[in-house]
Amino acid sequence: MKPARQRSRRPSVKRTPSAPAAQAQPVSDGAVRLATLLAEEPQGWRVRLGARELVLSLDASVDPALMHEALEDGARVLVEASATPVVVGVVQTSRALRVDRQGRVDAQVERFELQARQGATVKTSGAFLQVKGSDVELYGTRILTRAREVAKILARMINLN
Repeated sequence: MKPARQRSRRPSVKRTPSAPAAQAQPVSDGAVRLATLLAEEPQGWRVRLGARELVLSLDASVDPALMHEALEDGARVLVEASATPVVVGVVQTSRALRVDRQGRVDAQVERFELQARQGATVKTSGAFLQVKGSDVELYGTRILTRAREVAKILARMINLN
């Protein structure tokens, strides 16, 4: 029987260290990385990508209004890593209203607010509610108003056909 020292020895394998150039290579073209959106600037959007801060342009497919919302919410953005990095998207971290395949939007929310600069219309095949400026028009075959206590119509003048 061989002594324990000789049994545990294995033939030495010569290992070659990996080349430093291979370890320090930048991310390949087309790869997408996460960045923190910091500010909008005249030249583009300031983001923190790793430890670096960069001002990047916005890809044409990204809505600038989405970037403003992301900036307000502190959302992260997707950056395409290439010779000239570009912001290609926003990471969504909250639910959004969706239209299903049948064309329905179903949502349960605590509060719903919609602001339109010029007007808004809610329309079905036979009725509509239209708001333009300070005018409100309600149209339908039958309009029903119900009140548990008192129904009030406040106006300087009321016209009934």
